[in-house]
Amino acid sequence: MKIALNILLVFASIGLIYLLVETIRKPINFKETREFREVLVRERLKQTAELQKVYKSLRKKYAESYDSLKMALTNDTFLIDQVMGDKFDTNQVVTVIQIKLPAKDSLRGIIKKNAPDPNMSVEEYFTFLRTVPFSDGKEFYLKASEAIVEGTDSLMAPAFEAGTTLGTYLSEFDSASHVIYDPEFNPNSIRKVGDLYKPSTTGNW
Repeated sequence: MKIALNILLVFASIGLIYLLVETIRKPINFKETREFREVLVRERLKQTAELQKVYKSLRKKYAESYDSLKMALTNDTFLIDQVMGDKFDTNQVVTVIQIKLPAKDSLRGIIKKNAPDPNMSVEEYFTFLRTVPFSDGKEFYLKASEAIVEGTDSLMAPAFEAGTTLGTYLSEFDSASHVIYDPEFNPNSIRKVGDLYKPSTTGNW
């Protein structure tokens, strides 16, 4: 009887130790996992914003989808003014020549600088860019609109927004069981760059 009681006490002790370890491990795992994935998500959103700026310089507005973004950056051209002569010298005749530069050259430079593999094809890069990390293939949303410029009554400017919910890339964490680690954690919260209601290219982090 005494041996059986000692065995039960041993198992009870092991169980308590396990619960203690889990109590310590879970919040640490949640914090580290979230921080790691946040970095990857933010990086892709920043790259999307960078491409949107290039798109806007081409078409004076933002792209409404990743397909539109890819199409413009692989087919459009920049028109660059090259000034021949000194425009401040009244004795010279100044000539302005427009030079066409393929947007694809700029895109290739962005891929080389930002992609995990600088040798990625355009198709591979956009698949990478639009896919939310740790989401089983889910994609960021991308929308474009016009918004009133702050400080004006009616002046409109192009606006865009790209993002996803926290739950998309942290699907194993639910608010009910993890709110004790972060009271503000909500899987339905949006992680985004840009804003449909004001001209902005910054993220909400």
